[in-house]
This record gives sequence, structure tokens and C-alpha cells, in this order.
Amino acid sequence: MRPLLFISALILSFFLNNITTAQPSINFYFTTAFPVNEFSRYMDKTGFGGSTEIFFSSPTHKKPYGFGIDFSYQAYGIHFVNNEFEDELYMSLNRAQNFASMHLLFQAAPSAGRVKPYFEALFGGSYVFSRTEVFDYYYNPQVLYFDDWAWSYGVGGGLKFLASGNPVDNRGAVYIALKFRYMLSSPTEYVDRNSIRFANNTFYYNTIESRTDMILLQFGVQLFF
Repeated sequence: MRPLLFISALILSFFLNNITTAQPSINFYFTTAFPVNEFSRYMDKTGFGGSTEIFFSSPTHKKPYGFGIDFSYQAYGIHFVNNEFEDELYMSLNRAQNFASMHLLFQAAPSAGRVKPYFEALFGGSYVFSRTEVFDYYYNPQVLYFDDWAWSYGVGGGLKFLASGNPVDNRGAVYIALKFRYMLSSPTEYVDRNSIRFANNTFYYNTIESRTDMILLQFGVQLFF
């Protein structure tokens, strides 16, 4: 019990020390997501989305590491459901797969200057959901909603380019950032978007269970306070 309390006290002391000397910042990114590993066997489309990173303590020249929270969303586009019965279906579409994620984010930026390389690690989870909507001849909507969740974690790195401000103390600095991430996940269940059918006011579909690993390419801006 005492070793656990000692370790907890050290972790708490670390966070309190960083918060009291923190230099916060916020990042906004546009994201392109590419399925990899077994996920690429079931998803042949590229995803698009965005993310917001809030750093409670940003990496600086004096303290080249920081931590924060990452909120992100990726969607793999709209897919039109096959219309087998023209007299039954007027229009149908399937928004799948969608990933709303939150991760703890740790970042290290070991150098100061107008161009900064950085490395990071993430751990958190993703809410995975799909929404299929079908309108019949009378415009009555029928909706199939399917959701699950998964643990997710990964590593990444990139470059920051100073756009304005002082690269040493970063007060009020603005950076343009490029980033690469490799994200892994636990298995999750989601709808096979190609299997969805609607007939006699009933949805028919299959599901897939797999890991949803992906590679993310991101472009954005970092604003220091």
C-alpha cells in the first residue's frame, strides 16, 4: 500500500509542478485517415476529419515536454445503399464509419528554433458509430444506428514552423504544424456498409469485428497563450 501511495504522490507532484509552471497552447488540425492492417481489408475509403489539442503544459525551450488532451473526429464518408427496389426506396445513404475520440497526449519537442521537430504518444478511446438513413417514396425516414467503442493508442511525430512570435519563450507564438500518427486500437464491432439492405420497412445488414488501426496525416496551427 505504501509503495502505491508513494508512486501516486510522485505522479501528483509531477502534474502539479507542471501546471504551476505551465505554458498552455491550443492546436487545430485537418486530418486525413488511411486504414491499415486488418481494417484496410474491410474499409477501402480514405477518412477525413479534424482534431483539437489542448496543452495544459506545452513543450518549451526550458522544459521540452508537455501534456494535454486531444479531441478528434474522423469519418469515412457517405455511402449510398444499393437500391434493389425502385418502387420502395427513394433515397438512401450510410454515414459510416465515424470515430469520435479522446486521448491523453504527451509530447516532447527537444529543440528551440524556427523549425522544431517533435514526438508524441497518445492513449485513450474512440466511440465508433454508423448512421444509415433511408427515405421511402413518401419521404418517411427510416434510421439504422449502430455504435461501439474501442481503446486506442499510438505514436506520432512531426515538424512545427514558426509563423510569428519568439521561438524561445513562445509567448503569443504561432506555429504551422505537420504531423504523422500511427494509431492502434482494440477490436470493435461496426456495420459492413456494403451489406445493408432495406425492404418491407426492415433493415438487413451484417457486422464486422476487427481492430481499426489507421495512419493519420495532419496539417494545422498551434497557438500559444
